[in-house]
Amino acid sequence: MRISQGKSSSLEYENNSRSNRVVSVYSDPCVNTFFLNAAMVNTGEMMTEHITNKPGGNYVPVIIHDGLAYVSGQLPRKGETLLYSGKVGMDIDLPAAQQAAAFCADLCIAAVSEAAGGEENIIQVLKVVGYIASAPGFTQQSQVMNGASDQLVARLGARGTHTRTSVGVAELPRGAPVELEMIVAVRK
Repeated sequence: MRISQGKSSSLEYENNSRSNRVVSVYSDPCVNTFFLNAAMVNTGEMMTEHITNKPGGNYVPVIIHDGLAYVSGQLPRKGETLLYSGKVGMDIDLPAAQQAAAFCADLCIAAVSEAAGGEENIIQVLKVVGYIASAPGFTQQSQVMNGASDQLVARLGARGTHTRTSVGVAELPRGAPVELEMIVAVRK
C-alpha cells in the first residue's frame, strides 16, 4: 500500500495487495486527517460503495417522484463526524472547501444510487444547489462549487453535467463549510 501527496492537497492511494479495492483519499489540512472514499473494481468497471449518512432529523435523504430524485442537503460528514468545519475564507481555504464540496457530491450520488437501485439508474444530474458558509468578504462561492461539479462529471461523465446555484450563507448546520442538495433524473 502506498499513499502519496498529490497536487491541491489531494492524495493518491495505491493498493498493491491482491484486493481489487481502489480508493481516493480526501485530505483535510485543517485537521491533518485523511478520509477514504472507496470504490470496488470489477472487470475494469468502477462501482462506488454506498457511503450514505442517516438523516439528522425527521426527513428522508431522497424522495423519488415521477422519475426525479430530490436529494436532501448533504454535509461533509461520515456518520456523525463532520469531516470539515468552519467558514470558507477564514477557517477553511479554497482547496479544502472544494474537497468538502466534492465529498458532498459523492454523498448525494450515493444517496440517489441507494434510493434508485444503483448508480446505473441515474439518467442525469439536473440541478445542484450549494450553500457555502462564508467569511465576511469571501466571494468565491462558485469556485468552491467547482469541486462538486468536477467530481460529478468525473464520476458520471456527461450524466454528471448540470445546472448549478452557489449561495454564500452566514452559518450551516453543525458548523459545516458546505452543504449540497440536488435534483437527479432516474429510471423508474
